[in-house]
Amino acid sequence: MSVGISIVHGSPQSIWVPMTPATTLYVGGIIAIDTDDPGEGPIVLPDAAGVANVTNHDVPYGVVTGTNRKNPLYSATYLTEYITAPAAADAHGGASIEYVGVEGPWAKGDPIPMVKVALINANSVLRAPIRNAAIGTAPTVVTATAGDTDGVGVTTGAIDFTATADNMSTIYCRSGANAGAYRLLDSAHATVHTWDVAMRNDTVIGDTFVAAPMRTHGLSTVMFDATTAMFIDCADDPVLAGTARWDINVIRLDLGTPGGEYCEFMFAPSHFSPHVTTA
Repeated sequence: MSVGISIVHGSPQSIWVPMTPATTLYVGGIIAIDTDDPGEGPIVLPDAAGVANVTNHDVPYGVVTGTNRKNPLYSATYLTEYITAPAAADAHGGASIEYVGVEGPWAKGDPIPMVKVALINANSVLRAPIRNAAIGTAPTVVTATAGDTDGVGVTTGAIDFTATADNMSTIYCRSGANAGAYRLLDSAHATVHTWDVAMRNDTVIGDTFVAAPMRTHGLSTVMFDATTAMFIDCADDPVLAGTARWDINVIRLDLGTPGGEYCEFMFAPSHFSPHVTTA
């Protein structure tokens, strides 16, 4: 079982695909085909390069949901199953690792590593955990050190990223008189936070908050974990221009459960054209 990314709805179908030698893929991770050097199979979705990945061009292909290893491997670091393809083909006549269970047009006795992939497109809604640099680390809960009698700001310990002054990130009140309230931040700071729409009550010393580098809805710019693409990394700042970020449309942002924070989103349609260019 994976604690990574899942598809809420909108997957066209699930398929089995072979792997590129010496590649490791993780259940719950987003994968892509390397447009610069297409191999025998997919790779972990790399970090975006250029505005909305226009330099890289790699297209989000799907989410890994299983492997064909008879004896699955489990990562205590990433809390999920994974599979590593051998660096070279096994000797003719038999595999040193047993592979089973593949469906579709593939030969049942072909001894090659494969992954099962739930395909995605621009209409697919994905649910991604929001974590601080590691799958087992939740966004930092910060405590107010100074409040605001108008309910439009608060000073806290440092959140995991530096917000921007353009409503591209969100603060959530975890405890206190305003518990449950979400606000979009318009302050370019990690400790001094302001927003436009007043909360119902004053913010006061001792209130607790958590923040995420995306909006509660609509266009946001994010980065996924570079090793697994299993979660949105809240240690990365949002970038309004989209430079070195993936463009997503947020459907739901839920910061209410400690350790269970997540974002449901769709990738921007432009990410599904591998040879898109800018004017």
